[in-house]
Amino acid sequence: MRRAWLTLPAATAFTLAAVIPAAAPASAAALAPPQVRINQVGYPADGPKVAFAMLPRTVASVRFEVVTPYGVAYRGVSADDVGAWNANYQAVYRLSFSRLSLEGQYQVKLLSPARASSPRFIIGDGPQLYRELVDNSVRYFTSERDGPDVVSSVLSRQPANLTDQKAYVYADPRYDSNDNLLGTLKKTGGPVDVSGGWFDAGGGYEKFGYTASYADALMLLAARDFPSSYDMLAPEAEFGLQWVTKLWNPARKVLYAQVGIGTGNASNTIQGDYNFWFLPQREDRLNVKPGGNPGPSAYYVKYRPVFPAAPAGHKVSPDLAGRFAADFALGSQLAMGSDAASAAHLLSLARSVYAMAKTTSVGQLVTVFPHDFYPATQWKSDMLWGAAEIALADEATGAASARVRADLSVAARWARAYLAQGHDDTFNLYDTGAVAEAELIQAMRQAGDFPVAPRTLLADMAAQLRAGQAQAKGDPFGLGTQLGDSDASPHAFGLFITDALYQKYGGSDPSGRFASFAQQQLNFALGANGWGTSFVVGAGTVFPHCMQSEIANLAGSLTGTGPIQLGATSDGPSSPDNFTGLSTVDGMRACSAGHFAPFNTKAAAYEDNVLSWPSVEPADDYTANSLMAFALGAAGLG
Repeated sequence: MRRAWLTLPAATAFTLAAVIPAAAPASAAALAPPQVRINQVGYPADGPKVAFAMLPRTVASVRFEVVTPYGVAYRGVSADDVGAWNANYQAVYRLSFSRLSLEGQYQVKLLSPARASSPRFIIGDGPQLYRELVDNSVRYFTSERDGPDVVSSVLSRQPANLTDQKAYVYADPRYDSNDNLLGTLKKTGGPVDVSGGWFDAGGGYEKFGYTASYADALMLLAARDFPSSYDMLAPEAEFGLQWVTKLWNPARKVLYAQVGIGTGNASNTIQGDYNFWFLPQREDRLNVKPGGNPGPSAYYVKYRPVFPAAPAGHKVSPDLAGRFAADFALGSQLAMGSDAASAAHLLSLARSVYAMAKTTSVGQLVTVFPHDFYPATQWKSDMLWGAAEIALADEATGAASARVRADLSVAARWARAYLAQGHDDTFNLYDTGAVAEAELIQAMRQAGDFPVAPRTLLADMAAQLRAGQAQAKGDPFGLGTQLGDSDASPHAFGLFITDALYQKYGGSDPSGRFASFAQQQLNFALGANGWGTSFVVGAGTVFPHCMQSEIANLAGSLTGTGPIQLGATSDGPSSPDNFTGLSTVDGMRACSAGHFAPFNTKAAAYEDNVLSWPSVEPADDYTANSLMAFALGAAGLG
């Protein structure tokens, strides 16, 4: 469900179609070697601890031990076969060692029916496990900065896309079903300053209000709730907010949704960002004059178009209005302690953009251009989120009680609308309900006014967790979302976030089933999965080395050590169909790591290869989810 640019013009004939087949069965003479899968970062001392043994066939039981550098700490036997993984691994056994609570470094070893060992991991408290990972996530966003204010110590970044300081506005582009630009771009206004912000994802340098506002809201929320824990979190969140603020002009009532284009037209007379593979500072240096290199076809790569969400003065797609309002109101909450004038200004921005939401005859939501890069359909949770944060900003700025009550009533109305429509997703870029519900509970409790019962919102968060649990029943590794068809790692982090907030606001979990389920979502994303890899760079022993990230590929190491794009979070496994027809781009450094094909299934494959955007393209929304999950985990939640 992410970006649809696998039809990028090929620079070579090499593809991955034959690299990622469904795993073939091992012969009786050469059974697949046993594997041990664990959370490679580690486990909370007071929480559930589960590893997995992957075996080529079923056995009566599995004997294992958990060892320290000084000796055996725990011995266990498991007959808990949770199902076949693929033709090579026809049995997966759950190995529980939850009674082990002493902090330290450990390793799981199989003793019979065959021997195998896990990577080393730790058992510790929240800060020991996750604090550094939050810092790494923040560093990822720093590595993705655009404009003049970059940090050169992070992957040797240099100022880039300075032409965005005087960019021109164009009518929204049209695309065909293959995401080829139709016609030409029509200039309608400008110049406007849209410099700064973060690149959306690894394989291109466009900037999207839809994803940036989501990522920044989670960062601002973490900075608000953990104000003394992470030195660089608030400054990086503020950097993101500065750019989001540039996209909303309250005087003209126009919101800019996008800077740059990813794909051009089929004839390449208009090229887009995905036609090139270079460091971002190169875009300013392109010679787009007739006879130049690459010439006029790259004009919109150097002089990037700005696209509005709607014409000035017209109502704005409600997903964007709600998210931008949440950003501004969260910024207001953070600013109140140090700059009351700034807090008041940001709250006024929140109100003004929220008032422009188009909530009737909505039609297709505006996300990005083309829409199917981010094909969102749900928006009521965004309106709930924006209203909840406005109410919290009211309280932070000392608004009159009548004002607070009015804004809480608006939030409650959207909460009821969100619940009434039903929803078949859990917290992620496309459905922000769980966080929005938690924020409304906080706002109501602070005000002592309850236009919707907190238990109603908690019940919906519990329903999302139960939906994840139902999905997990079909997966030996307990993933709460369907492999192949959805964004695996961000959904896993999203379910952990949902449980952490459910706990924080008093949700009932007497049996601890939600907590165990949520911990397994984190385990999955950090290595306790069929492929035995973490999907977060720098987290654990095995993690992506060859990301589809121009910055990581061209300015970083390809070995997993040295200068790497720490904190970058990728999707992980994806449908095998998504890996066909992938090709190189001129300038791309070849990179492939690991040997994951034996662990692929008919439903999902994974490949650590720079070509493999379905597995290893990092993105802002993915990394914002992991950042929030790690921050909550460090605080002992989830």
